[in-house]
Amino acid sequence: MTENEPRTEGNGEAGTALRRFTLVSKNPESAIITSFNLRPADGVPPAPHSAGQHLTLFADIPGKGRVKRNYSISAAPNGETYRISVKREAEGLVSRWLHDEAPIGTPLLIAPPSGSFVLPESDERPVVLLSAGVGLTPMVAMLETAVTDRPNLAVHFIHCAQNGTVHAFRDPVRALVARRPNLSSTLVYSRPEPGDEIGRDYDEAGPLTLDRLAALAPLDEAEIYVCGPLRFLRAFVPGLAARGVPMERLHYEFFGGVEDLFGDPPAEAPTAGTAAPVPAYTARAAAGFTRETIGATLIDSAADAIIASDRAGDIVLWNAGAARIFGFTEAEALGQSLDIIIPEPFRARHWEGYHETVASGESRYGAGDMLAVPGLHKDGRRLSLEFTIALMKQEGRVTGMVASLRDVTARFEETKALKKKLAAAEEAAKAGASPPA
Repeated sequence: MTENEPRTEGNGEAGTALRRFTLVSKNPESAIITSFNLRPADGVPPAPHSAGQHLTLFADIPGKGRVKRNYSISAAPNGETYRISVKREAEGLVSRWLHDEAPIGTPLLIAPPSGSFVLPESDERPVVLLSAGVGLTPMVAMLETAVTDRPNLAVHFIHCAQNGTVHAFRDPVRALVARRPNLSSTLVYSRPEPGDEIGRDYDEAGPLTLDRLAALAPLDEAEIYVCGPLRFLRAFVPGLAARGVPMERLHYEFFGGVEDLFGDPPAEAPTAGTAAPVPAYTARAAAGFTRETIGATLIDSAADAIIASDRAGDIVLWNAGAARIFGFTEAEALGQSLDIIIPEPFRARHWEGYHETVASGESRYGAGDMLAVPGLHKDGRRLSLEFTIALMKQEGRVTGMVASLRDVTARFEETKALKKKLAAAEEAAKAGASPPA
């Protein structure tokens, strides 16, 4: 096993070890979405999951090496297999490989199911499952679970698709909803094709609006789950919050910075190239520039926060920059969980990624990639942060992480203010008025 290869183990470390699975079947669900059924290679039942959770999959693609992707589990637990349902993206390396090349019998490494995007424990409130495109995959698993295990749970399944050609799971959803009187579904097509018949294939022509959603589902009392493309989430998550839905009843599946969801539409991200390996540079000791002195200088600086944490996520190093940015002294921070600097709504997602990285030995944010995240000051203020991490390893096993973080709150606020001013100027220009000073 090389240093960069994910660690595989037996069942002794349930919840952390990767397991080998085999692709046992492919089932087309629409013109662009296919379901892939995965069975443990060792014959032992897969780790149990809650409907709505996702898998982390490692695929060995010829000529590309090992690639990591997250996919929602699209079926309720059955004790034998996992099912993922994947949209074939024109530029998607793994999705194209799964659809076009991976044969039955292909081996895959898979981390245990994770994620907090799951049904509520109580049946007291109704549930609204709102999705678009391939975002219906965790919702189908939730609907199956509601039918088989939660007879008292009222569910409103609302899905948006372009048309019947790309719409997956239409008939299975209809069949599930027909099994209980406290289940309902509404299928909305934004661009129906001539062969799509209203009342048979779909219920309404779209697009779906917030006002129409309010007429379809009990938003004032329901637990609301939203999953779909970024544009869809940007249309509904902030809108539902603005209509008074408390954030504790508003659940969404989204990978990215919170600013991308609640802020202005993000610019298209550049395609990441293949990063060259970083050599182990040797400093000129004769001039006093040793690796040790350079490292100590960076750590002692108050410019950026340098924070190290162990496998469990407890803080083991806290520099002057961390004290300046977050307000906690070194004595206050050492030994504490990273939760002290993570806003509560984002902790579950953080720990999913953290434990996943510990288990796999791989991180998306270590080769020059920067992640924008919200942070928490000691006094309760929200911060906007950019950071990158490096993994600490011994014999290929992750022992901890070191993060370098920069406070960009002022820049983020200035950018927001500038965008608002430009938008106001554009509106004034359209109306023929003088722009605001």
